[in-house]
Amino acid sequence: MREVARTSVLSRRWRYLWTFFAGIFDFDGSDTLIRFKWNEKSLKFERIRFIRWVNQVLRSHQGPSVDELKVCFDLDNHYKPAIDGWIEFAMRKEIRKLELDLNYDFSALPVQREFYAFPSHLLKNFTLGLLTTLRLSYVSVTGEVLEYLLSHVPLLEVLSVKFSPGLVCFSVSGPSLKLKYLEIINCKNMENLEISAENLVSFKYDGPNLGIPFKHVPRLVEVSFGMKFGLYAFKFLRSFSSYFMQLERLSLFLVTKEAPFVLDIPELGNLKYLELKVSRYNRQSLLACIPLLDASPLLHEFILKVGSRRSTSPAQESLATTFKRVLGYTTRKYQYLKVVELVGSVGSAAVEFITFVLENVASLEKLIVNPCIAWNARIPLECELQNIPEEELAREHAMKLAAELPLGVVFVIL
Repeated sequence: MREVARTSVLSRRWRYLWTFFAGIFDFDGSDTLIRFKWNEKSLKFERIRFIRWVNQVLRSHQGPSVDELKVCFDLDNHYKPAIDGWIEFAMRKEIRKLELDLNYDFSALPVQREFYAFPSHLLKNFTLGLLTTLRLSYVSVTGEVLEYLLSHVPLLEVLSVKFSPGLVCFSVSGPSLKLKYLEIINCKNMENLEISAENLVSFKYDGPNLGIPFKHVPRLVEVSFGMKFGLYAFKFLRSFSSYFMQLERLSLFLVTKEAPFVLDIPELGNLKYLELKVSRYNRQSLLACIPLLDASPLLHEFILKVGSRRSTSPAQESLATTFKRVLGYTTRKYQYLKVVELVGSVGSAAVEFITFVLENVASLEKLIVNPCIAWNARIPLECELQNIPEEELAREHAMKLAAELPLGVVFVIL
């Protein structure tokens, strides 16, 4: 939309035609936010400029409908009248996809602000009959509002809520739900979540421990649990077994502490893709991941993301010996594993762990190493610049892996 608006200045004909544009209105101010991150005075001025730009474009639009509206900028409830107007525009134009990312993480200064509150009063005046995707980030929205949307928006398939302080209790249920993808990330006040959704295929959650949220999810094939809840799910995999046995894709974040050894893991007979994240790691935290690999006989792709290395004394025995001594059995061969990817701070413990995994792979096709230290950062470009020396060291460790690969295996270093 930015390019269309610029082109419209060139001729009267374009100036008229683009006002009937019905495609994607993408107002992304991320580049501006990064430039003015440390200057709150300039950032305030840029907020005003951004709002004027969005208002000018939306007020000029004369068409009956719009496919998609995306807004990404650092805005809070102080600018509520303008943001309310954008949401009203989306409702009037029978929007299909709506995304609001009012990202506060770009502001480095400790400024206390009130999150923008979703305008529930507008729901009484407009319908969202064509809406299929709703993504809200840094928007305060209650469970009652979300439940109303689920029951009154018949085509909604994708719902994502991130960093919403207003979300406390949320019940996802209904006989005619079309919802397929649900994402709830970093809603710190979350206390209760129940999910009964016939068509749900993907669920991603990062937040307070809630117990098992699933009630009825017969089509669920993808789950991602972050931070504390990821470790909780890892510890109590047996409790999740009736749901996890149907999964094809699983992602777990094992946080910063040493991951516990969990032997009572149910077989994940359908799992094809496994992603494990360990933000600070040593040999034991990586070793604890192996029983999960062993419980996935049909695993096709394994991704390990590691953060900074924890200082440990030099290993006195091989990882295979440690594994057999601690866990009491020898790991199985991974017959179907074709792709292994290692991301992050590739130290000696990570290299040893991946080497151990590769020794038990029957027919590996590709090994990918991405020594990006900032894989979990909100602003990756800035973090990458700060971590160049560590990434160079990680690349040196990665090349040791390449030297151990059998012929025919594709090695990719990013």
